[in-house]
This record gives sequence, C-alpha cells and structure tokens, in this order.
Amino acid sequence: MSSAGHVFDMIRRMRANRAELHSQKEGFRDNIKIKETRITFLKFKKVPDSELIDIKEKIRWKAHLEKKRVLLITIIVTVLFSIGYAYLLFIR
Repeated sequence: MSSAGHVFDMIRRMRANRAELHSQKEGFRDNIKIKETRITFLKFKKVPDSELIDIKEKIRWKAHLEKKRVLLITIIVTVLFSIGYAYLLFIR
C-alpha cells in the first residue's frame, strides 16, 4: 500500500494554508491601522453622577443576590449528594 495520496493531500493542504495566510495579511494590516489611529466605533452615554451611583448600587445588589443564589444551590447539591452517598454506603 502506498501513501502517495496522503502525501499529496498533505502538500495540497499546506499550500492552501500558506495561501490563506498571505490573503489575510492585508486585513491584518487594516486592523493595525485602526488600532494605531485609535478609532472607536462605540458611543458612550453621558450619565449624571447621581444616576451613575444608583446604577452601580443596582449592579452590586444584583451581584450580591446572584452570589447568594449560587451559594444556596451549592449547599443544596452538596447535601443531596451527601445523602445519596450515605444511602449507598450504609443502607444498602
């Protein structure tokens, strides 16, 4: 059995990959130009300080509730796993 077909396929893939690298160079250069000129497409809203403080408090409160929820789920799963493990060890 010969592996000439596999070798030919490997060479063809290497050529295709090399051609792809060269074709993307121009796009890569364009990205570098955008970074050098510091062009940004984002538009930020201007928010008063009092409203910004309220927004931060809401975000912190949501994060606090999420942390509590994750802790509660972790405790419940751990207890259920422990009960199942104890059942398998001692009751069977």
